[in-house]
Amino acid sequence: MNNVERISILEKSISIKTDGHNEQELAEYFKKILKDHNIESTEIPFATGRSNLIVSMGHGDRILGLTGHMDTVNIGPLSDWKSDPLVLTDMDGKLFGRGTSDMKGGLVALIIALIEIKDEGIDLGGQIRLLATGGEEKGQLGSASLLGHQLISDLEALIVAEPSRLSNPKSGKNTPFAIFGQNGVLDFEIISKGKSAHSSMPELGINAIDNLQEYMNQQKKYFDHMVQINDSVLGKIIPVNSIISGGEQINSVPSYAKLTTKVRTTTMVNANRIISDLEDIISKMNKVADMNLELNVLRQLDPVVTSKDSSIIKLVSLYGPEFFKQKIILRTVAGTTDAATFISENDRMDIVQIGPGNDSSHMANEYIFKQDFIDYIEFIKKIIVSYLNDELVKDI
Repeated sequence: MNNVERISILEKSISIKTDGHNEQELAEYFKKILKDHNIESTEIPFATGRSNLIVSMGHGDRILGLTGHMDTVNIGPLSDWKSDPLVLTDMDGKLFGRGTSDMKGGLVALIIALIEIKDEGIDLGGQIRLLATGGEEKGQLGSASLLGHQLISDLEALIVAEPSRLSNPKSGKNTPFAIFGQNGVLDFEIISKGKSAHSSMPELGINAIDNLQEYMNQQKKYFDHMVQINDSVLGKIIPVNSIISGGEQINSVPSYAKLTTKVRTTTMVNANRIISDLEDIISKMNKVADMNLELNVLRQLDPVVTSKDSSIIKLVSLYGPEFFKQKIILRTVAGTTDAATFISENDRMDIVQIGPGNDSSHMANEYIFKQDFIDYIEFIKKIIVSYLNDELVKDI
């Protein structure tokens, strides 16, 4: 496949709007082009108009997983864009459009790599399984729906083609990273229940907002202490109070208030530890008259950490400079990917995040460097074949 053909597949993918819906249309497009190259794939719907796509190739006991998501964030105001966000636009060596960086560029590159491996008759020495998901941007809905389908538990390693490059505005170049660790996530809400009364007689009511404020003071003291604990790989936890709501009208004592908090967790300070500690705080506070607090967990994902000595990390480090003309820098990130969902079913697999996208993700005028997209296709083909054929042992 030549570069014009490669870019035309990305162009079509960008034209299909998938901002929180409609992944099925994109999945069907991918299914068609794979079928044209004698590669079978399976759609697994998870909501109306929304699907995951699964592709399997090769034979053998070793199975390498590849994953990327089909959905994007919203386009935002069109006036902020230099070009139509649903039309792939080539300017100054960059390909602009919603999803070019996060992460249709990475996903399309994976699909093209599979097609070219098939067309070139390359001996894999094992199996590849591509998990193209939907609903990643809001709750990782697609990846969660794949649990229980016997698609994750037998993977030996997983490559996540999410963006892993940082731009340098001065040089016009960007730095490639391989991400071997991701913080976990704990989303929770604290509900404070009180008793309504007229604001002229507050002694007849129980102020849910005041009670929530007392709790928030205790939570702040707790997190001020916990952020001092430094995980050797993932660093410190990152707690953020995101939403506060409560009260019905200005002349009433509020009977209800709610705090929503997100914490980026680590292996040392994980979600279970935080939940247990906060429940202890709430239990003690609820022993006080008129205090009625409860904690509800909204979302919980474990941290993802892979050894730098794993085969997949070593291969990425070994071959990165050959294709990208730069050393691959290993690092961790606070954000999460579908990998955090997948490890709940297989915490033995090694995981690396490396993709052609960059830090323009989610912004207006999102783009991917054309050469990064092309180079990544060749790079990922090399990694797939080398990993499944144990070439690391031969080369080192």
